[in-house]
Amino acid sequence: MICALNETLIHSIQAIGEKYAISRIVLFGSRARGDNKSTSDIDLAVYPLPEFMSKGYFSSDIDDLATLFKIDVVFINDHTDIKLVENIEKEGVVIYERL
Repeated sequence: MICALNETLIHSIQAIGEKYAISRIVLFGSRARGDNKSTSDIDLAVYPLPEFMSKGYFSSDIDDLATLFKIDVVFINDHTDIKLVENIEKEGVVIYERL
């Protein structure tokens, strides 16, 4: 598994996933592939559970993480571009999964 994020940040993202009705959080893009630059952003695909209702609060908690990197969040649903979803499934790294 290639993943260009430090453990502290991963644990913080996992805690946010646990706090909300989130099924899975997947790191994708250059940081998942390992070809990121030192200034590359962090791309997260968030798979909410059906009862998820807190998009704004979730995004606010992500924005409050202790990192200088820009974090882009994509909420995956039935309307998400299929090519994007296929790309995430192909190269993404699961960093949180509700058991």
